[in-house]
Amino acid sequence: MKIFFFMLLAALVLGCSDSKHETAELKISYTLEEGRTCQTYLADHFLVTIYDSEQRKIREKKIMCDAQEQGMSLIIDKDSYYVSVVLLSKDNMWQSYGAAKTEVSGDTEINVGMAAYQGGMIFKWEPSDCGKYNLSLMALDMLSEGEPVSAVIWGEDVKMENFQIPCSAGQLEVINISPDPTYTATFRGYRKSVKNESRVIYEIPEFVSGHGQNKKVNINDYRVVLVSDMKVSWEFDSKSIDSCETAGITRVKAELVSDEGYTVSDEHDCDNKFSDFYLYEITHHSYTLYVYGITDKDETLFESSLEVGEIEPGSVGKNILENKIFLKEK
Repeated sequence: MKIFFFMLLAALVLGCSDSKHETAELKISYTLEEGRTCQTYLADHFLVTIYDSEQRKIREKKIMCDAQEQGMSLIIDKDSYYVSVVLLSKDNMWQSYGAAKTEVSGDTEINVGMAAYQGGMIFKWEPSDCGKYNLSLMALDMLSEGEPVSAVIWGEDVKMENFQIPCSAGQLEVINISPDPTYTATFRGYRKSVKNESRVIYEIPEFVSGHGQNKKVNINDYRVVLVSDMKVSWEFDSKSIDSCETAGITRVKAELVSDEGYTVSDEHDCDNKFSDFYLYEITHHSYTLYVYGITDKDETLFESSLEVGEIEPGSVGKNILENKIFLKEK
């Protein structure tokens, strides 16, 4: 099984904190392959990047090849860190690469061993997709010759099979992989967890990595929306019933049931605000909508239905489907 290095970049916005953190000094140095120098690669500078345990890029420093000190030091919070070092030419072509993970519990020194850079992939998606399509996480399957690709992520060897990353990351780098084999990659976007229906799929057909460089792939070019969502508003059918107490119910429930028995539902307390229902991950079927008024003893006193018909995928976000139903006493 081929082993690759992956690097996840997340743009996370954190609130300010008044808490004080213990700090320590981290010294970073790097070593090219034996006998090789910047001149060997006709390179110009190193780029050192440090990420913390929450995947935030906290520091990036450009160090010229002719700099007196080959490395850097910084005072940082005690934490786990991931360090990458890239040797670049004047036109920013990758020449050599290395990465390491370190635990900073006190003053720490780390040397990153580097090797000639073979190539890589940068998968990118629009961060706006997270809100537009109501996605919280992405799950990746990446295959080579029909087998899941193995990757070293934060020092651990994992298979890229249902590998989950936050949608907010917006980017996944596949680092220093062989340019020879072919790969396929499938990203699936989920609202809460992979236990739900996937809402969006991005299927990248067979490809090869960048030969000595990073090939950039905008996965939005392959996006297909798989589901629709529905907002259901409701009120009582009779004007004489103006509250949950008058109706004698404590809960209301909406169910969207397909001809094949596939069901999507939402339920909440009856609060006299006639709060809307939201039905998510509606797949392509023909549906009937049911709304129930239920007592604290689980008796159904009110029930109404509405033939919705066939629902095609794609109605999400601002294009969400909307229906209103009047709840009738049984």
